[in-house]
Amino acid sequence: MIRRAFTLIEVLVAMVLFVSVGALVMMVFSNQNRSFKTESDKVDVAMMAQGTLEELTRAVRMTGGGLPDASAGIKVWGAGEERATFVMNETRGVDTVAGSSYVPSRKQLRIAINDASRFSDSGYVRVGLFTPSSGFHGIPGSSMARVFTLGILERVAQSGRCGDSLVLDATPLVAPPNLWTRLGDVQVGRNSIVYNVDSLTYSKSHDTLFLRQNRQDSTIFALGIDSLHFRYWHPALGWLDSLSGANPANQIDKVWIRLVMRTRVPDPKLKKQEPKSRGYRFSIMETEVSLRNTNLVNR
Repeated sequence: MIRRAFTLIEVLVAMVLFVSVGALVMMVFSNQNRSFKTESDKVDVAMMAQGTLEELTRAVRMTGGGLPDASAGIKVWGAGEERATFVMNETRGVDTVAGSSYVPSRKQLRIAINDASRFSDSGYVRVGLFTPSSGFHGIPGSSMARVFTLGILERVAQSGRCGDSLVLDATPLVAPPNLWTRLGDVQVGRNSIVYNVDSLTYSKSHDTLFLRQNRQDSTIFALGIDSLHFRYWHPALGWLDSLSGANPANQIDKVWIRLVMRTRVPDPKLKKQEPKSRGYRFSIMETEVSLRNTNLVNR
């Protein structure tokens, strides 16, 4: 019996079929892998956007919450990258003033309270002060308390029944235009309320959103931010890019947030297919937030 071997043509045909089938299988797996990565990127960027927006929404809603009317507010920078500061009583820290001492030579105001742990270290407080007019000395008998925001220099915990105290930065009181440089120029009413204040500043630089709390250093809050925009609803003028002095001055009812988050690494194939995408996949989210305190100050 004579055995016939494969001819060169048969071998070449078999190889072509094998390569073709292999290429087809690899193409199927490659497409499946690309589809999986695409969907995974979409889910990841959507989850990051949702988490970032929820945190921003919480900060906006709490702006001025628990603080006296017109004693807290929002500061907005319109030029360049989006940046806004929200002032809030985030920890609900409040206490009662049991006494005070003003030392203008050291630019300090010390107030006695019950529990200093309720206040933020290196934070701020809102406190009502009896003062003369700017540039004058001596508190008139008919003087009304005005609300000031002062930074905390030190929290002092006392033992026994002495209670705690806060040492506040009195530089704004001593410096122009106030110039209250005498011991009797500033007083804090006993049994008045002092509020813990947290100041949260969100600033965007390139694709990174930074958070600065009180006077601490800025930290990275979120990555992959393509754009962030706030707008503010004035009762008479509607949506604005900042607070307005029009009647009712500095009042807003809602804040509109538009967040566009993108994938961190661009996809060259997507960029070639859709040049406008720049190779990124995006998640766009918008929301309107009602504030707990609408009588704010444009700080």
